[in-house]
Amino acid sequence: MYLAQLYDIFLVFYIGASFIFSILLIKKKHAIIFAWLILLSSFGITYSAYIEPYRVKIRIQSIVLNKIKEPVRVVVVGDWHIRPGKGADFIKWQVQKIADLKPDLIVMTGDFLFFDDFEKFAGDLRALTALPKIAPTITVLGNHDYGLGDPANGFDYTDSHNEISKIFSDGGIKVLADSYERIKIKNTSIEIAGFDESWLKNKNRKNIINGFDSSADLKIAVSHNPDAAFENIASKFDLMITGHTHGGQVRLPFIGAIVEAETVLPKKDYGRYIEDHNPPIFNTVGIGESGPHLRFWDRPEIVVLDIK
Repeated sequence: MYLAQLYDIFLVFYIGASFIFSILLIKKKHAIIFAWLILLSSFGITYSAYIEPYRVKIRIQSIVLNKIKEPVRVVVVGDWHIRPGKGADFIKWQVQKIADLKPDLIVMTGDFLFFDDFEKFAGDLRALTALPKIAPTITVLGNHDYGLGDPANGFDYTDSHNEISKIFSDGGIKVLADSYERIKIKNTSIEIAGFDESWLKNKNRKNIINGFDSSADLKIAVSHNPDAAFENIASKFDLMITGHTHGGQVRLPFIGAIVEAETVLPKKDYGRYIEDHNPPIFNTVGIGESGPHLRFWDRPEIVVLDIK
């Protein structure tokens, strides 16, 4: 049986059993506190699994670079992690929100799959090809798309990056892998470089520099993993847009992210705009989930970068 289905069955069983067990305990005076703790935990898990992952917020971030004469609006969406419940219908819902934001450019930061999901979700991926009808759309791919798991534990799965790239390219989405794209928005010339996945052994960053137009009004780099922002080549750009961290996915008040992503970016900077870095880094918390399909205190987001 599919992993996500087993996970959902477990959650339903756990929540139901916890609810029944807590009600029984409440009837016993000496166990009331314990019963309420169980009941609250079951409500917390229900919210984290079935409510917050779908409460997508629109986050507007002003970025003042003083590089351009006319503002440029870039909508950023990262880490879709398509799965049951977050497939084509969910994507179409978000695409309409993106259209309403009237972007000049759409950027995606990779990780479209969860595990070995391409055959199951190829049709859902195609729903994203509606984005170029709204605005020019550019993406990079992430470690999940390449079948690369956590390098610390060596957990890998099927590499689907070629299949994903074909769907996107056929649908008008430009896939950048250590390459760049030149576009003009209004009267602003923009050079956009896509850094290929940082965990790949065969990265070729030289391809980014060859032919790169350093005289462009605005130079934007896009990378799935924030690690790319700490490479020497990154300093050539005015802004680095990244994903991967999910903002920690589960956060606690006054503590912040609980889970540490495999990146050199400090946990305190997950999901933030780090203005004092060279280049400035914008890290999105993303719109999907990996691992347990839970979010707490870390709502998924569609980001509007108003660059000035």
